[in-house]
Amino acid sequence: MYINFMRYSWDYIRTFQAVAETGSLSAAARALQTTQPTVGRHIDLLEDALNMPLFVRSREGMSLTQQGADLVAEAKMMETAATGFERHAAGLEEEVTGVVRISANEIFGVMMLPRILPRFLQDNPGIEVELIVSNSAANLLQRDADVAIRMFRPTQNDLVARKIADLPLGFYGLHNYLSAYGEPQTFGDLRSHRFIGMDRETSLIDVGRMLGETFTPSDFVFRCDNILTHIEAIRSGVGIGVTHQGLAAQWPEVDQVLQDIKLPSLDLWIACHSEVRHNKRIRAVMDFLGEALQKPYECIEEGAM
Repeated sequence: MYINFMRYSWDYIRTFQAVAETGSLSAAARALQTTQPTVGRHIDLLEDALNMPLFVRSREGMSLTQQGADLVAEAKMMETAATGFERHAAGLEEEVTGVVRISANEIFGVMMLPRILPRFLQDNPGIEVELIVSNSAANLLQRDADVAIRMFRPTQNDLVARKIADLPLGFYGLHNYLSAYGEPQTFGDLRSHRFIGMDRETSLIDVGRMLGETFTPSDFVFRCDNILTHIEAIRSGVGIGVTHQGLAAQWPEVDQVLQDIKLPSLDLWIACHSEVRHNKRIRAVMDFLGEALQKPYECIEEGAM
């Protein structure tokens, strides 16, 4: 079989890998941050260059042919090698200029980082910041982000991580709500309150089990997996919910309840891939965040600098 290697590039193979993983052109386009026609064109060109069908198209999406399935592992190896090349090259850069992608969850990405980044950008005019705000952990090994702020200890061997702080949690309710419905005296009392909980995420149910109480989703009168929505629900009087003690200290309209119950604290970590830890712009971001986030809630009081 003759293969014209001049007719396709790594971009086509990366597109092939994305379609194989997601099962559709549209999902692959979102993952690659490109358009669906571009993804379709890459697949057509790759199949033409290889002279073989890689996918079966149907209304349900894109299914790998046997030939396509046989190539998935090789494409993944090429993707790993390509991202490794990018990481190593990024680690060799000398100038403190360029883009740094930071990944953070919603609380830090919305309420904290915008308050402290002006000072960093003023001191480092050659650096541009791209902020990924998501409760899903970015894949540092695949360069989804350069620096990640995480609420758990990173475990991958190829990451360099530093613990910044412990973030205690507590139960809180609005003054007016507590005046109308009273304060719970035990964890089990929350069943008779408007308890704010998660929808699909089970951490609060797991904590209840640790404390000897079996909660189910129906025990939460208001359910949402968005932590910013939890904050607004507490402050608006929807009911009693869990949030960071340092955040709640900024809100005079809410009170802490069940203070004798010690909820597990959240760990605050920053991490990067080991191959880019000596990159000057990434090192500058890591050092800045490591200092600024030691007392993360103070940035809410101080505001932009």
